[in-house]
Amino acid sequence: DDFIVDDSGRVVGVEAREEYKFDPKLFSDDLENKSGEKKSYKAKDGVLLASGGYGRDLWYRQIQDPRVVPSIDSTNHPGSSAGAMLAANRIGAFTLLTSWIQFLPYCSPDEKGFGAAVNFTNHCCNTYGLTVDPKTGKRFMDEHAGRKIKADACFKVIAESEKNDNYPVNVCDSQAVAARNPVYTSRPLEAGVVKKFDTLEELAKAYNLPLEPFLKTVADYNSYVKAGKDPEFGKVVDKLDGIDVSKPPFYASRTMPKVHHTMGGLEINTKAQVISSLTHEPIPGLWAAGEVTGGVHGASRLGTYAILDCMVFGMIAGETIGA
Repeated sequence: DDFIVDDSGRVVGVEAREEYKFDPKLFSDDLENKSGEKKSYKAKDGVLLASGGYGRDLWYRQIQDPRVVPSIDSTNHPGSSAGAMLAANRIGAFTLLTSWIQFLPYCSPDEKGFGAAVNFTNHCCNTYGLTVDPKTGKRFMDEHAGRKIKADACFKVIAESEKNDNYPVNVCDSQAVAARNPVYTSRPLEAGVVKKFDTLEELAKAYNLPLEPFLKTVADYNSYVKAGKDPEFGKVVDKLDGIDVSKPPFYASRTMPKVHHTMGGLEINTKAQVISSLTHEPIPGLWAAGEVTGGVHGASRLGTYAILDCMVFGMIAGETIGA
């Protein structure tokens, strides 16, 4: 709930709640649940804040970026809010880059949260296959580009539809599926968010793709793989071991980017100390690590680096607290 600060301005403890019961219904109304018994805890040497990001904080994230409306889903757990970070703000902590919100472009609109389709889309389709605009049946991006580039391209396709439900379609074949972990396809197939087809014509009909442009797009893509060069979008196709989209059965899923990682947060120094907006110096007794911090990853975090970030600065904080 809050930090306890002594007369010198040093953080000496926290106020928190025991038997706290998270209520997603209250949180969806932009209110923090206040259940549980409030207690105070003394910190012997200092406080390390590692409360995560605000990917599910519908009010705060939209204040930072008006485009992130409440209907945009997130891969984060339901309780990921800005609450602890804002508590640090109240004692002078400085925040930066809070409008930089990363989306995961591999998610499916046909399931909630992170879901089962992510690894299929990323490892099977984005690596070996292609993604098309269902209105045109044509590719519109480099499927193996960075997350921000792909998310922005997908949102543009979605926004240009009348009902904002023009979700891009990911396509690959049996070669791509065989080249990756079988679980990447079996789980989303069971969940119904990935579908299997004997022909490209059946796939096109299922997703209402314009047939002739779609078939030409696939044929063009296959020729790029064979030639080892993608003249349209620059996808690196010379490292795909010849795997294209030609061997049935074919697999497909729909894509909708979801809020995945909030890049902004508390400013820290190289010792993981939280910086004050009042003094521009570290707040005595307060450290932070992980997604609650800002400025570590820039505008778009590289995949797999979130846990590393938390571990590195958590270790640094542990080495410096009480030193």
